[in-house]
Amino acid sequence: MSTDLHVHGLAHTGPPHTVEKLWPYVQAAQKQGLKEIGFAEHDEYLYGLDFKVFEELGRLSSIEIKKGLEVSFRPERSDLKNIASRPWDYLIASVHDIGPWGFDSPGGEAFYADWDVDELYSTYFELVARAASTGLFQIIGHLDLIKLYGHRPKKSVVKLAEPALKVIARAGLAVEVNTAGLYKPVGEIYPSVELLQRCFELNIPVTISSDAHTPEEVGRSREKAVRLLKKVGYIKFVTFKGRKREIIALE
Repeated sequence: MSTDLHVHGLAHTGPPHTVEKLWPYVQAAQKQGLKEIGFAEHDEYLYGLDFKVFEELGRLSSIEIKKGLEVSFRPERSDLKNIASRPWDYLIASVHDIGPWGFDSPGGEAFYADWDVDELYSTYFELVARAASTGLFQIIGHLDLIKLYGHRPKKSVVKLAEPALKVIARAGLAVEVNTAGLYKPVGEIYPSVELLQRCFELNIPVTISSDAHTPEEVGRSREKAVRLLKKVGYIKFVTFKGRKREIIALE
């Protein structure tokens, strides 16, 4: 069974949230041979979402439609419990910001020069750990997004990430294997093979996602993600329904 749990049907344009707008993504998933597609819009569009759209898509399609949300985690947010109270199948926690700096926003690359790269990675993974410790999420999105522009730490990235990985493991979260990194300046799947190996050692489950923002991107490079997972030793991956984990054999 194949899935894609990180699809942005509204991309960066936002509502209206309609069957007509999301249907091309479902068609693309069907053409790719996927058995389920998970819409996980950016949380800034939360109040434009209509859960009846998911229900209608489910009636129209031959694949399962999952209801997710990508939440941009910032420690000061006070609305997380309210967000989590809705009937999601899963919530993805992603760190896109360090303080006021949106490091993966347009123009964000310039501010990497203000940081010692090891300190930057350590700060980033501290935020990932804080997100995982909230108990509100099921998936950590693009675990090492901080490498987006190719900046690499001098220290071992596994050692820098280890405290966060242990929190993720204790909290029972899954880590997303996200192929979008192949199409970014770093040219590499999130997370790196080193981090994925450590996830495997810690028995952290994984999901497989494209982070699609257009129908053409749905399921892209899934075969590369599968090869990477098998290389590391994974024989299973997971999906979610009503926040409950479902285990699937990796084909």
